[in-house]
Amino acid sequence: MSSDRLPSIVRAGTSDQCASVSFIMSIRREMFPMLDPDVLPLDLKNFEQHYMLPDAALFIAISEEARVIGSIGVVRYDNRIAEIEGLYDSAVTAEIVKCYVDPHYRRGGLGSLLFAEALRFMQKSGYQTAYLHTHRFLPGAVAFWQRNGFTVRMEQADDWQTVHMDQPVLP
Repeated sequence: MSSDRLPSIVRAGTSDQCASVSFIMSIRREMFPMLDPDVLPLDLKNFEQHYMLPDAALFIAISEEARVIGSIGVVRYDNRIAEIEGLYDSAVTAEIVKCYVDPHYRRGGLGSLLFAEALRFMQKSGYQTAYLHTHRFLPGAVAFWQRNGFTVRMEQADDWQTVHMDQPVLP
């Protein structure tokens, strides 16, 4: 990280919605240039219905300059991915989404700090499994999640190079 002082990590509230969505969309444009930058994903369009629930949250890292420099979301897994249908019990499985770090703060531990906050939330919320998917074309993504305790469950031979990963959520 570019500063000796650690950024604040907070649970995003309604007042953080605009800054959070703006940050996520800027990083998404960088990481996924093949996606239409003008189309807001459903979870960001319906921010409150996705992230302001008792069992869901978006955590954001705030810099000394009060800018959003990182994000990580936790939502109940909804069995939306056909390739892994039946592998996870949605009643006890959380999905990690929107884990992004500003390029100037990467490789400094901010992603791990964000995940640690998400893990505490999953533990308090009674989840038993943390699920996520990432992509091989994202530099360091699979290795990052493996360093944070995730195991590769399945890889798809698709254009997205999708890697499905999980780990138990222990109290």
